Amino acid sequence: MDDARGDDTAGPIISVNELSLRGERGTVYGPHTFDIEDRSLAVIQSPPGTGRTSLLLTLTARMRPSSGSATILGLPYPKRGHRIRKHTAIAGFHTIDDLDDSLTVRDVLRERATWNAPWYRPVGRPGDADVEQACAPVFGERPIPTAKTVLWDLSQLDRLLLKISLSMMGSPRILAVDDLGQIEDSTERGFLVERLAALSELATVLTTSADPLADHPAVLRLELAASRH
Repeated sequence: MDDARGDDTAGPIISVNELSLRGERGTVYGPHTFDIEDRSLAVIQSPPGTGRTSLLLTLTARMRPSSGSATILGLPYPKRGHRIRKHTAIAGFHTIDDLDDSLTVRDVLRERATWNAPWYRPVGRPGDADVEQACAPVFGERPIPTAKTVLWDLSQLDRLLLKISLSMMGSPRILAVDDLGQIEDSTERGFLVERLAALSELATVLTTSADPLADHPAVLRLELAASRH
């Protein structure tokens, strides 16, 4: 069976024990020990310089830890990294999923649909209805851009919501969104948290923040201390 945790084994969807990463200049993050339950919104809250982005990339099987152990989707990481990675997605990571400003919403939607489709299934030219279908779960009540909208016309928040929409097209079990602080306006950042909480009904959602968030019933806070060098 290709689906990770296809037997619906009870327990956390992510469990890490003394997980750490070291680089040429010392410790990037860790050691950390925590569990994250399935279908939750987990906000990793820690100061800048504590390796939050690297930790998210590790938890989505895109960066190997130096030591410690992790079980993700019921599978050991990094031993089963390729299989785990197939069921995870990321959004909002600078230089990793940047979008070309000159493209339209239709362009990036078609590109992602092509990636997700089997090689033998042609992907048509998306219209507004296709954009609506892909973006509605993420945008909520916020107006959804049209298929012809050029990306440079999108606001900071709408661009990130579009990236998240593209990531969710693959129906991931785990979605990681980097740094809530990339949305500078506090009201829009609050809206983003609300939408990530709503998405936790579809997937486990991981994100990070340098600042404490207002109380939210769907948020699991993991307050990480600065890495020990």
